Amino acid sequence: MKLGIVGIGRVGATIAYATVVRGLAEEIVLVDLDRARAEGEALDLLHGTPFARRTAIRAGGIEDLAGAEVVVLAAGRARRPDEDRIALVRDNARVVATIAAQVAEAAPAAVQLVVSNPVDVLAHVAWRASGLPSAQVLGSGTVLDTARLRTLLAERCGFSPRSVHVYVIGEHGDSELAVWSGARVGGVPVASMCADCDREGCDPGNPADLLEQTRRAGREIIARKGATHYAVALSVAEILETIRFDQRRVLTVSTLLRGYHGVDGVFAGVPAVVGEGGVARVLPIELDDDEREAFRASCGVIADALDQIEP
Repeated sequence: MKLGIVGIGRVGATIAYATVVRGLAEEIVLVDLDRARAEGEALDLLHGTPFARRTAIRAGGIEDLAGAEVVVLAAGRARRPDEDRIALVRDNARVVATIAAQVAEAAPAAVQLVVSNPVDVLAHVAWRASGLPSAQVLGSGTVLDTARLRTLLAERCGFSPRSVHVYVIGEHGDSELAVWSGARVGGVPVASMCADCDREGCDPGNPADLLEQTRRAGREIIARKGATHYAVALSVAEILETIRFDQRRVLTVSTLLRGYHGVDGVFAGVPAVVGEGGVARVLPIELDDDEREAFRASCGVIADALDQIEP
């Protein structure tokens, strides 16, 4: 696979590193306005390839993305401590729109994977600017949020996160929600398992605190170290892997919704089948009444942000 990454800050560079370690691409092109930085990151990664799978890595321009199967859009300024992701919309929308159009011209067959925040809004912007089919443009959505919540629930219940299944959907931000009605641990509904659990110090009746911890996670990390990039990069590597090998895994990527639980015309994180070419289909998961209302409200936050930048 030929992979392009546009925006080589901490997130973009770490995505490149994760891709090299997992051996997901034969060729990686790093593109950044700061060409020297991109060249430095490319050299640093290239010198580590003897310890990983063989990968050709170089810095380049948008034109060098020709023939890429996937291009990651990671450009834009970072979120500041305690700043709502939606506050980034005006600055980053202009950047992403320009890049998406240029990438579509240079590599019209490439899947465009948006990572820049606010990711749901910017995935929509990239889709509109690129002129590509909606399936070919997706955002990282709530893939990381879902992983965070599964980890927290696993720690509380004493299981491996791999045995915990619960989705976080909606906006990748403060309005996101957990689909507790469908939560399972080892195939057993969480509500049923908690009724038979005797773990001390556990409060199974109040999972809302776990969702709040998930929502706060990014801000907590940014406040302590200035940015989040390791877990972000690993979640993006998961998406890249399922595209690269056409695994058709179900991931909560941000994709265009058409009449999904009453939501139409916005990108939001929902369980979708991802493979070669992008999003193959969106899964119609069941939501209870409260979840459906919360999901519509979350998508409303995204729609309101779009209204700020689109006529």
